[in-house]
Amino acid sequence: MPLFADVGSQRRMELNRAESIPSDPRLIALASDSYLSRNRASTDLLGALRHLPDGSSQQMQLLRQIRRAATSRDLQLRFSAARVLMRYQDRQWQERVDALDQPPHASAVPIRIPGWSVYVRLVGDTWQTRDRFAEMVRRCHSLFQAFDDRGVCAPAQMDDPWSSLYREFSFTTNDGCVDPIHQRCRTLSVLVLDLYLQNQNLVSQSQTPGSITAVQPTAARRIATSAMIDCLSRCATSTWHHGVDVAKDSDTIFDTVADHWLRSLPTSEVDDRHLRAMAAYCDPSWTRQIAHRRLKDPIASPITRAAAVAILAEASDQEQSSWASVRRIAASDHRPVHQGYQCAGVSKPCQTLVSDVALAFEIRRQGEDPRDHGFQFCRADPTWGLDVQSLGFSSPADRHQARQRSEWRLKPGR
Repeated sequence: MPLFADVGSQRRMELNRAESIPSDPRLIALASDSYLSRNRASTDLLGALRHLPDGSSQQMQLLRQIRRAATSRDLQLRFSAARVLMRYQDRQWQERVDALDQPPHASAVPIRIPGWSVYVRLVGDTWQTRDRFAEMVRRCHSLFQAFDDRGVCAPAQMDDPWSSLYREFSFTTNDGCVDPIHQRCRTLSVLVLDLYLQNQNLVSQSQTPGSITAVQPTAARRIATSAMIDCLSRCATSTWHHGVDVAKDSDTIFDTVADHWLRSLPTSEVDDRHLRAMAAYCDPSWTRQIAHRRLKDPIASPITRAAAVAILAEASDQEQSSWASVRRIAASDHRPVHQGYQCAGVSKPCQTLVSDVALAFEIRRQGEDPRDHGFQFCRADPTWGLDVQSLGFSSPADRHQARQRSEWRLKPGR
């Protein structure tokens, strides 16, 4: 077995042992400063996972070791291990999609993709329906895989609310036949609705009482069903469905419906998109009011708070006291906004905290460049001025040094 560890990774060995990570040379090499060593170790780990029997004790043990490495306090080791897991999961997912290319018969490889059982009950299992489903999965890979990673699969059977839903989706032509375009529209939309509702149920069960995302499953089903019927009814009565290409427009419907539901979920990511849109198109004073509410919200996510800081940093000098309050709240929030590599060619990962974002915008308000204060990953952003995800550091030592430097250079009256 080749030795992957280099001089740059020796400093991480003690850390790995302290975290009870086995001293596997491939895992140690994932923390190396050498890209060649990290890449070779990743290739070997993926090869080992592929050649070990699926579900075997050896494969499970190796996966546990890699997952443990992905939680290491060392950023380089954490992200290298996470990348190995992601590549392994992508390969496993591709094998699931490839199963759709097999003939549809009793001895065929089982299809383990969320929503497949709902789809089959609607349109049957044929070469044509498999091709359509495979195209959906490939076009909306992230949507399907995101739900699959959470362990969500289609329900074993449909309950009573689905019956009324099907009746509402029964679009017919003038001669009484089912419109093939709307038949496809119904299939794709029900599939997305099914995935959305299952995810919403998981979210509601995982949140604490009083959380904005703690929606009761029954209420979520009723609201989602009503909105979906309204959306598709408008499609049925419009001139859109005359003379269109079935395959092309069905995919467009699917993308639109999926995008609608993902954007309507009461999550922090939606709040972030909401603030970004307001900053670009809405009245500044109203936008700042919303940003203040998001900043003071005790359950606001890190990315939402970072977006609020970016908006409120544009306050005028007359509102200095207001900015001081913003800075005080954000400076005490040390949750990560982003963790990862900022761009191609960067050898070190970056971790951005909410407090880092507040410091960077304070530097910018005083007319200085954050890069001169140690924010080496800093990038511009068309909406915020500074890309909030890039305002981080590769290590706690770099963060401490930058803050010390800023405290000295940004003293009042300097």
